[in-house]
Parts: sequence; structure tokens; C-alpha cells
Amino acid sequence: MNLFNPHTVVAWKLRLRQSGLSMMWLITFFWVMMAAVSSFQTYYFFSMMPSGPPASRAVYLASLYSLLWALVTPLVFLLARIFPIERNSIWKNISLHLLFSIVLGLIVRVVFLLLQVSIPGLRPYKPMTMERATSDIVNTLDYQAMVYWVMLAIHQAALYYRKYQEGKLRSSQLETQLVQAQLSGLRMQLQPHFLFNTLHAINSLMYENKDRASEMIVRLSEFLRLSLDNTGEQEVALGREIDFIERYLEIERARFEERLNVEYQLDPAAFDYLVPNLLLQPLVENAIKHGIARIAGGGVLRISVNIRNESLLICVANSGPFLSSDPLRGPNENLIAKCGIGLTNSSARLKALYGEAHTFELRNWHEGGVEALISIPARLVPPDEFVNSMPDRGETFTHESTNR
Repeated sequence: MNLFNPHTVVAWKLRLRQSGLSMMWLITFFWVMMAAVSSFQTYYFFSMMPSGPPASRAVYLASLYSLLWALVTPLVFLLARIFPIERNSIWKNISLHLLFSIVLGLIVRVVFLLLQVSIPGLRPYKPMTMERATSDIVNTLDYQAMVYWVMLAIHQAALYYRKYQEGKLRSSQLETQLVQAQLSGLRMQLQPHFLFNTLHAINSLMYENKDRASEMIVRLSEFLRLSLDNTGEQEVALGREIDFIERYLEIERARFEERLNVEYQLDPAAFDYLVPNLLLQPLVENAIKHGIARIAGGGVLRISVNIRNESLLICVANSGPFLSSDPLRGPNENLIAKCGIGLTNSSARLKALYGEAHTFELRNWHEGGVEALISIPARLVPPDEFVNSMPDRGETFTHESTNR
């Protein structure tokens, strides 16, 4: 998402404005309710005292006290945002909030006493001496601090609830994007011309090599099955992703025969690291369609994966024409968008999964052609999923580099 897009800026301003209005109404509602409860309690208490002050005066004092804290509450929320109570700074910020609660509590109580003395209808019957004011402030200091911490707790609860809702929304978006990627992968491969070419290649092999034709039918069925497997998984082991892409390449080899030369440069340790599900298929499909298919004599498709500086580096390079535009002269997102919905969806999923912790670039390959480079955080498959993450690699991936 472009943060400097005018529509994005307007949307954020509208969201902040709506958030501010909602918070203002929430604060107003809370303190009106507190004033009503406090007024009822004080009114009932003083009405039971034959020689006490008028009950109406107690109601005014309770309302004034609630009004003062209603005015201070936005400041409490601001301090809560500036000094959040989080795991990495919990003790430091709790100490700061303890200091803030004492200072604001003192200020609110002093202002309350000053207004009580200044407003004729609220003046106490006995003169307000320094000794009485000091005693009042000291005796109510714990209550003032408690009000601050209640406001802080409300803010934290609202913050955690918002994060929970954002997490649910994020999870829902990731699931939607995964389904779109799966459907997009199937759609790109199950187009009529793809099936026609694949079946035509199988039909030709029936007269030349029946065993090979039978193998291709099995490969096609395995590819279709794997396309529908792992539904709902955001990330899978690299080994399973490579196993899936091999099924796809077996079908492409039937079409291009000797024109398609596939090379693997895979770090064996990387097989047990997590990658986005269906990450490689659109990259490989794009490399064949826009690169090798346009060369009469065919070319090389190279898939390499390495681990470096706690990052998983993935590169899919192909022979063919260079990029029509220089990546150094414009945003790389524009190049990705021009390559179709497959790479666009892949870019969107990478942003949703890893945020700023990933990179995705298209650039000219020094050996002649184009290469797509992806860097994501290196994370191992969870131990409870390790056994199920191992594919049947056979002899294909026993070496770091294999030419087929």
C-alpha cells in the first residue's frame, strides 16, 4: 500500500477522526455514568443525615469531581500511548505511570479544592485552612492514584481488544490471499491451452514411449492433487514446496523437452525452513512463459535457496530477454505488477506475512535473462510438524546442484 497516495492519506485522516470522536464519546459516557452513580450515593448518604449539608451540594461536588477527571482522561490516554506497558519496557513504564498517577492525582485534588472554595454554592461551612487542605489531599491521594490506574487499565484493555481484532482481520486477509493464490495457481495451470498441450504431449508419448506417457499421466495427477493439498496452510517447509514445483516442472519438461534445462542450487539445511505456500509456482511459471518460451533453442531455469544472516534467500532465474525497463529507474512494484496476477499476489502475500522484514525484486540476470529474488526471515518448521514436512526427495535433491 502506498502511504503517500492521496486516497490513502484521506482514508487515514478519516479513520483517525472517527477514532477520536469515538474516544471522546466513550470518555463522556463513562464519566457521566460515574457522576450519576457518585451523585446518587452522596445524595442518599447526606439525605440520611439530619444535620448534614444539603444533599444538592453533594451532587454538585460529585459532578464537579467527575468533570475534572473527564478533562484529564485524554491526557492519561496520551501518556498510555507514549509509554505503553509492553514486555520490553514494562517495569520502566510502570514506574513512570506510578509517578504520573501521583502527580495528576495531586493536581486534580488541588484544582477541585480551589474550585470548591471559589464557587459560592460549593464553599464548605468551615474555613478551608492549609492544614485541612493538606489533610484532604493526603487522605485522598490513594483514591486519586487509583482513578488514574483505572483509566490506564481501560486504555490497555481497549488497546488489546483492538490488536485482537486487527489480528483476526489480518488472519482473515491472509487466509483469503492464500485461497486466491491457490485458485490463481490452478487457474493459470488449468487453462484450456495448458491442458491441451499437456495431453497432446502425453498422446505423442503413447506411440514413442508408453512407460514415459504413463509416468506423465501420474505426474499430472500428482500435480493436481498437490495443488489442492495443504488447504489453509500459510507456510510450508521448503522441501514440500520444492517437491510440489518438481511435479509442475515434470509437466513442463514434457512440453519443452530439451529446451528446458532446470538447475538447482539448494542449501540442504534450507529444506526444513518455512516458506509461503505456493511461493515458487508463479515465479517458475512466469520464468518459463516470459523467458524460456521465447527462445527458440530453449534456456536455463535455475532455482537457488540459501541461508544468510538469519534470512532465507530464494532466487528463480531464467534465460531469455532482459527487462524492458531498468529496475534502478523506477519502483520494483511496477515491474512486478506488469508480470501478471501471479507475481502481484505473491508480492501482496509476502507483505502481509512478513511486512518490512522481506524483500522481493525483479532484475536482469548477469547470465542473460531475468531473476526474481526474495528474502524472508529464516524460521524452522515447528518440531511437532517436522515429520509431516519431509517430502520424498529421492535422488533429485541429494546434491546442492542438479542439472536435469
